[in-house]
Amino acid sequence: MKKLIFLIIFNIAFYMYGIDDVPSSIELIIPPVVVEFEDSFEAVLELKVPDYNDIILPDFEISLPYPQEMTTPDIDFDLPLPDFVEYNFVEKSSFFSEGVLGIGNRNNIIGNISLFRLGQDLRFSLSFSHDGLDGFGTNPAGMGFFSRKEAFEGDFKNGDESFSITGSGSFMENEDGLQGQASSYTSVIHRLSTIDLGFSGSNKISWDGGLGFKLAGKTLTAEKPDTTEELLLSFNSMLSWQKKWFHISIDGKYVFGRLSWVSDENIFNSNLEMEFSLSSLDISTKAGVFWIPGLIPLFPFSLSLDGVFDGFLQYQSSGGYLVRNYSNYEVWNDFPLTEASNGIDKGWFWKGQIIIPYQYHSELGFRWNYSYWDNLISIDPSGFSSSSGLFGVMSSNRNYLDISPFMKVSLLSQWNLLFGWNGQILADKKVLEPVHSVYTEIIYNSENYGIYISGNYSMYPFILVPSFSVGINYTLTEGVVLSFEGEDVLSFFTEDRIRIGSYIEAGGTFSLLTKISL
Repeated sequence: MKKLIFLIIFNIAFYMYGIDDVPSSIELIIPPVVVEFEDSFEAVLELKVPDYNDIILPDFEISLPYPQEMTTPDIDFDLPLPDFVEYNFVEKSSFFSEGVLGIGNRNNIIGNISLFRLGQDLRFSLSFSHDGLDGFGTNPAGMGFFSRKEAFEGDFKNGDESFSITGSGSFMENEDGLQGQASSYTSVIHRLSTIDLGFSGSNKISWDGGLGFKLAGKTLTAEKPDTTEELLLSFNSMLSWQKKWFHISIDGKYVFGRLSWVSDENIFNSNLEMEFSLSSLDISTKAGVFWIPGLIPLFPFSLSLDGVFDGFLQYQSSGGYLVRNYSNYEVWNDFPLTEASNGIDKGWFWKGQIIIPYQYHSELGFRWNYSYWDNLISIDPSGFSSSSGLFGVMSSNRNYLDISPFMKVSLLSQWNLLFGWNGQILADKKVLEPVHSVYTEIIYNSENYGIYISGNYSMYPFILVPSFSVGINYTLTEGVVLSFEGEDVLSFFTEDRIRIGSYIEAGGTFSLLTKISL
């Protein structure tokens, strides 16, 4: 019905438009139409999706061409490249210097100056040091209780992996007062000089060669000084080859030795060494010959293991048969109150350590060093000379076992604590070391200052008051550090500490140091 009404109205309007006398405007009034819808219930649309397990996919095949059937047409194209600009990088050499100046009680004067040059060209370092002390224990200065150490050292290196030359040299003069123990002399002076020159190169096979010079002199000061000198000249060479996990080398060495009151000595030594690097273990084995004309050749060897067990436990161990020439140079540098001697040390050894790390960079460890010497040249405490004030040496069989369990603890990356015990547990004991001692060390470091405290308590021979040292350092400005150090500070409250025989140790010292780095 509504459609019919709308059609009639449309026809009337069209008819009126077609008449010639059409009015200028037509006003058409259509009454409003209200359309009402009644509520109706509409069913909810449900879509049933089949379970994916019930869906069966059709079988299909895809044919891929064989490699020989695939062809790639050649395409000619030009790739524009940027203009080549030549650039030369020149690394300038850099100089650095360090200096330490200090004073302390017991007329202590300390000085150390070092100069370094780094860079691609010639690199070298030079240093001079002085440390003087007069007045040991409760004895005043000027009584023969003093020590003086001066050293001048330097080294250099020039070249690259294909060819390089290295060199080092040192001159040290140490003087020790005889503390009134000698009837004929007042002090003993040792002058120790070394010069080493080395050459090395690498292509498919690496090679090294070197020349060495050592001169050790001992002078007992008096109206008529007594001087003894030892001269050692050495020539050595080595060839080595390495490929991935395997390394092999062979070396040869000749040493000419002369001692003031002993005939000249010639020593020949050669070794073959092989190293194997596995995923968690490095194995090194070494065997050689040691020969002095006129004596039966000796055949030293060793086997070393270095690795990690189960990604946790770290271990190092080495053992074998050791042969070495006695060196007055080395002995006088460690213990100056010894007469000159010569000979050979030879014997069996086994040493190593086990470290178990745990959280915060801390660790537990155990070190051991066992040695059985067929012949060992060592100090003889009973061979003291009241004329020279020095101890003689003796050759004998020795059997040592040193053990040292320890623990390191790191707290908050600033505090570090170390505790340990050193012990000699066999019948033979080393003269200059305590049989049993406990030691500890506490270190604190921050951005501007640091503190360290160390102590050593000898249980046998028993010492009532332990050795206790402390140090404090503070950074005044960049490159300038002020340091206060105290060594064996508790000895001020005890009697003089005996070192060996009737010789005493220096005792407590305090020093104020200024360290400058430029």
